[in-house]
Amino acid sequence: MSSPNRRDRIGSAAGLFGWVTLAYLAGAVLAWQSFGAGVGPAFFPPAGVTLAAMVLNRRSRWPVIVAAIVLAEFAVDLRYGASPRSAAGLALANSVEPLIGASLVLAWCKGVPDLRDRSDLARFVAAACLAGPLVGGLIGGAMAAAQHDTAWPVAVLHWWAGDGIGVLVVAAPILLWRKQSHILRDRLAETVLVMAVTAALSVAAFWIEAPPSLVLLPVLAWAAFRLDVIGAALAGAVLAFAANYMTGTGRGPFAEMNLAQPARLAVTQAFIAVVVLVAMLIAQEAAGRVAAVRQRQAERRERDRLQALARLAQLLSAAITPAQIGDAVVRQVLNDAGAQALNLGLLRADGRALEWVTMAGYPQRVVDEFGSGVPLSADTAATEAVRSGRPVVIHGPDEYRRRYPANAHWLEVGGGKSLVSWPLSAGGESIGVLVLMWTEPQPLNTAQLAYASAVATMVTQALVRARVYADEHARAAVLQAAVLPSSPEPIPGIDVGVNYEPADVAQGLGGDWYDVLELRRKLVYLAVGDVVGHGLPAVEDMAQLRSAGRALALQGLPPAQLLAELNTFTRRASHGQFATMSIAVYDPVSGSLDYASAGHPPALLRRSGTGDVTRLRGGHGPVLGPVEDAGYTQGRLEVAPGDILVMYTDGLVERRDPALETGMKRAEGLLAGWRDGVALGEACDALTDVLAPPPRSDDVCVVALRFGA
Repeated sequence: MSSPNRRDRIGSAAGLFGWVTLAYLAGAVLAWQSFGAGVGPAFFPPAGVTLAAMVLNRRSRWPVIVAAIVLAEFAVDLRYGASPRSAAGLALANSVEPLIGASLVLAWCKGVPDLRDRSDLARFVAAACLAGPLVGGLIGGAMAAAQHDTAWPVAVLHWWAGDGIGVLVVAAPILLWRKQSHILRDRLAETVLVMAVTAALSVAAFWIEAPPSLVLLPVLAWAAFRLDVIGAALAGAVLAFAANYMTGTGRGPFAEMNLAQPARLAVTQAFIAVVVLVAMLIAQEAAGRVAAVRQRQAERRERDRLQALARLAQLLSAAITPAQIGDAVVRQVLNDAGAQALNLGLLRADGRALEWVTMAGYPQRVVDEFGSGVPLSADTAATEAVRSGRPVVIHGPDEYRRRYPANAHWLEVGGGKSLVSWPLSAGGESIGVLVLMWTEPQPLNTAQLAYASAVATMVTQALVRARVYADEHARAAVLQAAVLPSSPEPIPGIDVGVNYEPADVAQGLGGDWYDVLELRRKLVYLAVGDVVGHGLPAVEDMAQLRSAGRALALQGLPPAQLLAELNTFTRRASHGQFATMSIAVYDPVSGSLDYASAGHPPALLRRSGTGDVTRLRGGHGPVLGPVEDAGYTQGRLEVAPGDILVMYTDGLVERRDPALETGMKRAEGLLAGWRDGVALGEACDALTDVLAPPPRSDDVCVVALRFGA
């Protein structure tokens, strides 16, 4: 091991030793001074410190924690008159206790417990607050009983109760700190107020001997509802310190009980434990309900976005000029997507400036200053997106001010809090930008960015269509080129081969398409589709369906649900033509392939090694468009490295004579004869040449994918 690494490890161990020692000394002195000595301290906060330290540190560092316990315990015990022998026994008990408790917690919770989870909290209480302190009490109680001439069971109970409550109210906030401290920071004033009120009411309840639960449960519920589980745990710690101090000084209902002092203090700990656990359970229940509400809200927002995309596609399909496209975007995105302002800009012919097609939702001052356009050399989020070809995501005004200080005032004047600038690209070159601005802070999470991407893609397609509207063939060719690349983008772990042959060789236009797209979590979206017809209307429908399919796939919809949404989209946003489509989603982690079909010929899977060919019949449903509320089923199978999936349109296998089944069987036979290492591009070309030689009456699209490449 190198010297720097060794020094770092020594320094880290020294720091851990120092912090545990100081915390243990402070808690132990406080316990002896304020929480009742006699049979040892009645409330022992260091038990929570040592338990948390062991749970949060790897086992190789536990000897450092034990050394800190032994040193601090000897120092405190000798200071308060214990014999060296007694101090050694107490040090042993206080070392064994967290070792047992931490080991059980880590074993039962399978790692550091998440006390926001009810089952983890129950295991934590059983292991750390009951089992560990009981073992420590059996050892330490014997030493305390001998030292103070007290009955051994009473001494064990005294120890068990004092250390158990110490673990509950001290270790719990420490374990929750990493996960929930942001809640306290975000509501710092309320946190201070809750703790102060808890302390004041605790002292008052014990001072005037009022029923403590009636006084304290409301404020603990306040902490639970507003500050989550960590708030309830911290308020419980304040209660524990105050209640033990007051009981130790002879105040409160427990001090008047006809019991020996150790028993009275043990009853005090039981009361505190019940109240604190009730508060933490209330916090868990409240957090669970809040999470459920947020989940429902998120699902509703996702549905709204999908519906907004369908409506936007419908509006854009009728827009034939940039101005009409801008109006459609303003009408849809501002009204339904929640953005408060937007810009749609196109790059000027000379490439030196952005000209705004539309600029909506801004104060007049911003429109007067920036409405005529922005030089591409200017330092703004919009121009950076165009220059770089990458989206610019701004989470707050301070971030915009740091990145673009010369032009930050326009965002401030407009009241913007979050902003996204998405480049519009066609043919690999930026042609403009879409800017969305919100006057309320936004998370700008994956779902929101996927929506912005889908809107930008649809707007790009509409702009490309509008630019070449005068020439139908040119418009269709550009649109098809924009959305249907000659070769797919490379995806790790997938080898792809493609062949596309239009029926109209002269024009080169058709309604067949394919798509291969990498999604979140390394999932891969695969699609092949066929719109009825040829020429511009078919290409437009193809572009809409392909883009809508991409948008839905990016939202994480499974194949069957995706087709159901596309069916609704086809009826509302197409030229009234029908379409068939086959979809698959490949998970490289599990090796599973989910698939579904909308009236499309079944895909074929060739198994590596054996050459066996299987038709994917498991997922099916009607063609897209004619059936309202159509239902689709979904199939799943496992694929292995080297397996090849072939997806195609019906032009490959369908002939007037022979029948479709004959064409399918011929395709299966040709696939079975492929070599395992065949070049997929050449194989797709050969497959098309054999099964669908020219002249062709229908477009042909073939995509072959080898998994695990």
